[in-house]
Amino acid sequence: MYAGQRCQVIRVTESAAVVAVVQKPRTIKPRFGKPVTIQPAPKHAWISAQSEIPILNR
Repeated sequence: MYAGQRCQVIRVTESAAVVAVVQKPRTIKPRFGKPVTIQPAPKHAWISAQSEIPILNR
């Protein structure tokens, strides 16, 4: 869990862990036409080894 949501663990090393945080979809309304929903790519977050956040599924 990171930022209140489940995240995929990308990489774990002795000094840190990298997780992929899913971003909320964005709705864009073009000048002419229907609204379009875009799903941004996951954002990577680095968690320090001294962090209070537990790293699961090593």
